[in-house]
Formats: sequence, C-alpha cells, structure tokens
Amino acid sequence: MTFKTVSFRVCECGAGRGFSDTRLAGRALGRAQAKRNRRADKHGSRRGLERENRFFECQYGLFHLTRQSRRERTVVGL
Repeated sequence: MTFKTVSFRVCECGAGRGFSDTRLAGRALGRAQAKRNRRADKHGSRRGLERENRFFECQYGLFHLTRQSRRERTVVGL
C-alpha cells in the first residue's frame, strides 16, 4: 500500500502544518476526515468524534485545518 501525502510547511504563526494553496488544503482536509471516519468506524461509535471541518488562511498566507466553526473562530477573535 502506498500513501500519498500532501506537502506542507511548518508555519511561523504556530498553528502547525500550513498548506500553500486551497487545493492542497482541501486534499489534506479530505484525507484527515477520511482517517477520522475510518478510526470511528473501527471503534464502533462516532460519539465524541472531533474532526477537522474546514480550513482557513493565516496572516502568513498559508492555509491550516481547523475543527472550529466559522462562528467559534470569529467570536474568539483569532
């Protein structure tokens, strides 16, 4: 089995992995969601499952995956 990884860079903003464009961020988001779904299906329950549901652009121009909704993110002020 071969794994196709999505290239990323460590971002200066401290959010971890940063993707250079929306296409790469979208691919990474899909892979992360699929991985979480597989893990939940193996466990037998999706109760308490926290999974990435969108990506955002940081002040350094990279895109990051997040579990927060847009509303949560704007209320917190990040």
